[in-house]
Amino acid sequence: MFDLRRVLGIAAVAILAVAVPTARATLPGKNGSIVFKRYYERNRWGALFTIGSDGRGEKQLTHTPRNVFDDQPDWSPDASLIIFTRCSQDAPCAIYTVKPNGSKLKRQSPKPCPPGPPQCEDGANASFLPDGRHFVYTRATGGERHFANWDQIEHSDIVVRDADGGKPRVLISSKPYEADYNSPQFSPDGSRIVYVRVNSPLSKPSLKQALFVASANGRGSRRITPWSLDAGDDPDWAPNGKLIVFRSHQEGGGQSQIYVVRPNGLGLRAITHFKPGTDVHSYSFSPDGKWITFSKTGTGGLPDVFVMHPDGRNIRPVTHSKLWDSAPDWGTTH
Repeated sequence: MFDLRRVLGIAAVAILAVAVPTARATLPGKNGSIVFKRYYERNRWGALFTIGSDGRGEKQLTHTPRNVFDDQPDWSPDASLIIFTRCSQDAPCAIYTVKPNGSKLKRQSPKPCPPGPPQCEDGANASFLPDGRHFVYTRATGGERHFANWDQIEHSDIVVRDADGGKPRVLISSKPYEADYNSPQFSPDGSRIVYVRVNSPLSKPSLKQALFVASANGRGSRRITPWSLDAGDDPDWAPNGKLIVFRSHQEGGGQSQIYVVRPNGLGLRAITHFKPGTDVHSYSFSPDGKWITFSKTGTGGLPDVFVMHPDGRNIRPVTHSKLWDSAPDWGTTH
C-alpha cells in the first residue's frame, strides 16, 4: 500500500507501503494556471487548488473529509483534465481525474476491494503521456516485508493505462521486495521515461535512491544521478526534453537543493543554494520553459508555492498561505 508519511515527505518508516511523490510531464505551450495541493489542520486532510503564477485567481477544485488526501496533481497536455492521487488512512491510494473547474470527478483505478487477501492495487504518482489518452503510474501490490524502520511492498511496477479504462501494460517491474519505482514521467516526445528507484534493505546500496531513464518500452534503464545524492521527488522534463529537474536528499541526510541534469546523466548541477533547515518540495517547468514552479518554506514556516527562472534566480512567492502548499504543476492555457 501507499505510505502516506512518505507523501508528506516526513519519514521513510512505512505504515502502508509504496513511497511517494508524483511525476508530471510539461509539454511546450503557453503558460496557464498552476495546480497544487494544500493540507489542512496539521496535515489531517488535503485538497487541490489552482492559481495563476501571479498569485491571483485561487480556486479550490476538490473537497475531502478528514483523513483523506488529494495529492500529486498533473495537468493533461491540453489542460482539460487533472490527474491526481487520493489516499486515506484506511484504504489503498487510487488515481482520480477532475476537470479544472472541479467537475466530473472520476476514479481511474480499479474498483476498491474488501479488506484482506487478495490485496487491492495501490496506485499513485500518475502523470499523463504526451498523447493525453494514457497515463503512467506506480502500482503497488502483494504483501509486505517488515524491516527495522522500513516496510517494503512486494511488487512495485511502472504501469501505463488507458484513461478510458483499458487494460494496464507493465513497463518496469521490481523483483519481490527489491525496490519502489516512483514518479514515472514520459519525455515530451514520448521516447523515454524518467523514474525514481528507491532501494529496499535487500538491495545495494540499501535505502538509497536515484533517477533512472529508460526507453518508452521500459527497457535499457540507466541511472543518471549518483546514489549519494538521494535524488527524487517528482522529476520533471523541460518542455524541450533537454533537462530534467529534481531535488536532492529527499529522505534527509542533507539540505535539499533543486538540481537539473541531462537525460544522459551529464550536466548535473544545483540551481538553488537554500540555507540549512529550508523545506524543499516538488516542482514543474512552465510550458514556455522560462520558469520553474516549486514549493519551499514560506509563510509561517510551512511550504508555499514559488516560481523562479531555471537558473535559480528571481524567486518569488505565488501563495501566501499559513497552511501546507506543495506539489505544484504548471499547465498550459486551455
